[in-house]
Amino acid sequence: MNRTKGGRKATDKPASPPKIVCYCEGQRELGTLELFCAICQKWFHHRCLKDMKELYGLNFMVCYTFNCKNCSPTGAETWVAKPANFTHMCVTVLANLTAERQKESGTLGYTDNRMIYFNLQDEIIPYFDTNWEHLTNMPRRTKNTWHSTVQKTLAKESDLFKPLDSSENSFALVETNLTEIGPNSEAVKQIGKKNTEKSNLASTLVSAQQTVEKSSELTDADGPKTRGASKRRNAETGGGPSKKMKNTVDYSSARVTGQDTLVDFPFNKEGYHYFLAERDPNIQEKVTGEEEESAARIIPPYLYRLNTIAISTVTLSPNDRAFQLRLMEDQLTVTGNEGYCVARGTHGVMKGTWYYEVHFQKQPSDSHIRIGWSQRHSPVQACVGYTKFSYGWRSLKGTKFHDSYGAKYFQGGFKEGDVLGCLIHLPWNQFRPGPSQNYIQPSLKDQPLIVFKHNHFFESHEDGAESKKKLVPFKGSKIEFFRNGKSCGVAFDDIYAGAYYPAVSLFQNATLKCNFGPKFAFPPPQGALPMSERANQIHYEQTLSDIINMTERELEL
Repeated sequence: MNRTKGGRKATDKPASPPKIVCYCEGQRELGTLELFCAICQKWFHHRCLKDMKELYGLNFMVCYTFNCKNCSPTGAETWVAKPANFTHMCVTVLANLTAERQKESGTLGYTDNRMIYFNLQDEIIPYFDTNWEHLTNMPRRTKNTWHSTVQKTLAKESDLFKPLDSSENSFALVETNLTEIGPNSEAVKQIGKKNTEKSNLASTLVSAQQTVEKSSELTDADGPKTRGASKRRNAETGGGPSKKMKNTVDYSSARVTGQDTLVDFPFNKEGYHYFLAERDPNIQEKVTGEEEESAARIIPPYLYRLNTIAISTVTLSPNDRAFQLRLMEDQLTVTGNEGYCVARGTHGVMKGTWYYEVHFQKQPSDSHIRIGWSQRHSPVQACVGYTKFSYGWRSLKGTKFHDSYGAKYFQGGFKEGDVLGCLIHLPWNQFRPGPSQNYIQPSLKDQPLIVFKHNHFFESHEDGAESKKKLVPFKGSKIEFFRNGKSCGVAFDDIYAGAYYPAVSLFQNATLKCNFGPKFAFPPPQGALPMSERANQIHYEQTLSDIINMTERELEL
């Protein structure tokens, strides 16, 4: 049984003014598969796709991220499915059923204020059954208890669905303009946000971590007892009497290439690091019994992987930095605020020769910067070169720093307008590379998975004090700096082994901009790779790490 209710008859007026869409510069074609680009905000016809002609999906899908050829960082179209829950699925199902009915009546694509109702058992459930694999990456349910879940979802989500007054088992889509159905729909973006606003697992975990850390003794991993060390430790750990801690924030909002909305990243702190994750399409979840209908069940972290789009570009990290720093929208330009604070890059290196540039843009009175390389264990509420885990070069007097000890390096230093080069050399034998953990970042699939501000993150914890005990010199390694294209000489050699990230620290209101390549103001030394190339490598390495993890978990999977 199905009915239509209320409203006036369809008119000859289109549902919305025609807009130029797709590579073909045509118009929307409701009733056919179309994809929405998260960057240029345009719709693309499936028949016009260049690299994804084999893609199969349902009309009115809402859980995916698509980048067209013109917007994709790789120059090729990309499509990544997102986890779809029953609410997302119901939107897609009712939109398709509505489109089919409008097509039959000749009203598809035109204004029609009438809601079209569909019977749960006769129409909605059969559509789910026929198209389950194209609606979600959740495994097909083996019990019919999911029928009641669909019914409850349709009845509960009143902003999206409306039950028929005379029948509790017939429902309509509230949005009658089908051109508004897609991943860019505001109503779709709000799905799942109401419940998570009040209770957020990540905030609880971070709060608990802070409590534990406050009760423990500070170790020498926090750095030597130099001038200002106490203040920096207090800022890093959340302890101490400093009044400025009232301004501490827990997260940073940043735009991720390919995402149509800002992503809130929890700041790394006290040895805890957070990495944006996405559902791994290569692994299917095993769900049994009533567990399949429980919204409160714990999601195994191995079902997720690092977000492939987020690691596709090398920038300054939105969350591996001091919260006081002002990171601009390009995520390459940063301005300081009072005391020394650190910002690290998104990608680290463990082998090879790598290079990046820093443009010293503004140097107000009494301000200066340090540039260099840092491991994650080095605190961000300090300066580059503050602990054994980082090496830096200061603009003031050109002094080089490691473990808070300064030494003469380049007479006169550098100033506003200068372009600085940072090179790190970590030798390795590609024919005898040794254990993979020495040169490949580990998989995060065995780390806790948390939800923070509607996104999933891997949570990794590293003990800086323990890591410090394991530090060993890396024979043959070196760090070298350049000023306006000319080498200033080797600053450090036989540095400690580990994963190193580009790092900058700013004092007062200095401003700098990082350039990770591939085009530089001055040619890099022969044999050095631009840090931008690391984004290409990380995909292969992370895939290899995940395969190793999946092999070890073969029985679980």
